[in-house]
Amino acid sequence: MSELNRIRQQAAEWVVALQTAGADERPHLQAECDTWQAKDPRRRQVLEQIQRLWQATEPAQERRRQRRRQFTGLGAVLLAVLLGTQLPWAYWTADHRTAAGEIRTLTLPDGSRVVLNSGSAIDLDYSDTARTVELVRGELLATVAKAPDRPFQVTTRDLTATALGTEYSVRLEDGFTRVAVQESTVAVTPRHGGDGLNLTAGQQADLNRQGVIARADTPRQRPDWADGRLAFSKAPLTEVVNRLARHRPGLLTLDDALTAPDAPRFTGVLPANDSDAALALLADTLNLEVRYLTPWYVTVRRRSQ
Repeated sequence: MSELNRIRQQAAEWVVALQTAGADERPHLQAECDTWQAKDPRRRQVLEQIQRLWQATEPAQERRRQRRRQFTGLGAVLLAVLLGTQLPWAYWTADHRTAAGEIRTLTLPDGSRVVLNSGSAIDLDYSDTARTVELVRGELLATVAKAPDRPFQVTTRDLTATALGTEYSVRLEDGFTRVAVQESTVAVTPRHGGDGLNLTAGQQADLNRQGVIARADTPRQRPDWADGRLAFSKAPLTEVVNRLARHRPGLLTLDDALTAPDAPRFTGVLPANDSDAALALLADTLNLEVRYLTPWYVTVRRRSQ
């Protein structure tokens, strides 16, 4: 997701939160929104645009009544704006996709298996000579059935990753694609024809359309999310919250005080398919507070004494 689309998504979430907040929580929520806007001038501009959309779409005589409802009229329109900025059209038209917090295992026509992470989408192109899975959003883990005369490939906007063995994962990020190999070997070729490379078990690489931008070692075991869990070892809370945010709709934020170097760290395993339960476990372990301003705007902060 581009930075501007990320701002649009967050701004839409702020408008939903502010319009559906009760009178007692609105002042605090407005103060947090003002702080968010102050960090980037584009945020205020985008927020005002979406607020105008809200006002223009809602009939004046109905405005006061509808704002007391959580989802009527423009509430649904604004949610569509939010989903549209967060999830591209290719996601909605994909052959297979998962919602936020959903992890799904698919058995493909050749017997290969693909596990889709939260908020992911793929298109399939199978023929007599090739097996192609296009990752249009998110992350997948492929366990490939052997068929020597039909190469198995995962493609993205950045690259083609061809299985020369059994198991590997592919994840789309902003500006690059990450390929990690758990078993055997994968041949990776950039989309625009730069130098390719072969990755073996325990290796990963980040590539954009022009070529390799980073390489690193990676665990050989299956990624934790593929088994429905998120594992952490002395992880900063920014890392924990960022990973959890991928597994729930809306906006999950961390209070600035918990980003400091002396903030507590988390060691443990959280469920990947139940973010509310994961947040409750995290809060109980580290004596934190999880505040639900709306179901789509949640913040984690220190517990009040």
